[in-house]
Amino acid sequence: MRENEARFLNVKPVDVPVLAVTGGKGGTGKTTVAVNLAAALSMKGLSVLLVDADVDCPNVAVLLGIELKNGKEIRFFKPEIDEEKCVRCGKCAEVCLEHALVHAKDAVPAFFEELCSGCGACRLVCPVDAIKEGYKVLGKIFSSKTGSLEVVTGELRLTEARSPLVVKATKDYAYKMAMHGGYDLIIVDTAPGIHSSVVRALQGADLALAVTEPSHLGAHDLERILQLGKEIRISLAVVLNRADIPSGIKSRIYGLCDSYGVEIVSEIPFDEELLKAYVNRVPVVQYNSKCPSAQALSTLADYVSRRLG
Repeated sequence: MRENEARFLNVKPVDVPVLAVTGGKGGTGKTTVAVNLAAALSMKGLSVLLVDADVDCPNVAVLLGIELKNGKEIRFFKPEIDEEKCVRCGKCAEVCLEHALVHAKDAVPAFFEELCSGCGACRLVCPVDAIKEGYKVLGKIFSSKTGSLEVVTGELRLTEARSPLVVKATKDYAYKMAMHGGYDLIIVDTAPGIHSSVVRALQGADLALAVTEPSHLGAHDLERILQLGKEIRISLAVVLNRADIPSGIKSRIYGLCDSYGVEIVSEIPFDEELLKAYVNRVPVVQYNSKCPSAQALSTLADYVSRRLG
């Protein structure tokens, strides 16, 4: 990706620091880190907006014991063709980059809803105004609060595949809240992996924390995240979770980070108190602030505050 393209994609509409928490593979503790950072910073007096952008499988609410209800529908344009008005010219299909509209000679264009991105170009070019503005529901956005912590959750509708659009809508909703909410920090919890939904969630972040573990698969997927961060030109730091597990490959993780010039800013130990907090649906920094994992996460929160404050 060229530098000017990366700069354009990383522009955000609010003057509020954005921290993304990501990870190359599922199960590394990415969401646990995001939730506990948000809770720890909130306990330190910061106003934090936590955004769950893992729209295929959002679980921030689960970790916080929040019930999601009264969600706002995420609606996108869907063309509805008036067959009586349609002159079968095919111009709508010509401008459809997604090939959601397919035109055969002398026939009304066929519409494949699952391919439609909702751009609306077809409606703009129709010479006889034969395309009406319909819509489809891609998912929902939920706004919740627990204590002093506010949470925005995006959720993709079952059977839908356009998760990047739902990620964008969720972040846009959070940005609108931030324009009026007086927040000190926005924390975005991304999906695991390096696919388009993750890229969309990372865009605009002032800093991304890549959460990994000292395992061979953890090292493999961390390298993919480090490569992605270099490609889209975002600042990265690494959090090593379960850093003290037996037979771990911590030295390999450190060597990998050194090769990319990325710092490991936190080591979180394996801690049964963290598991107990998870079962009780409470951040461990609140459940037992003196346990090893809570202390490591609180120190990490101080680092984030200094780095983005």
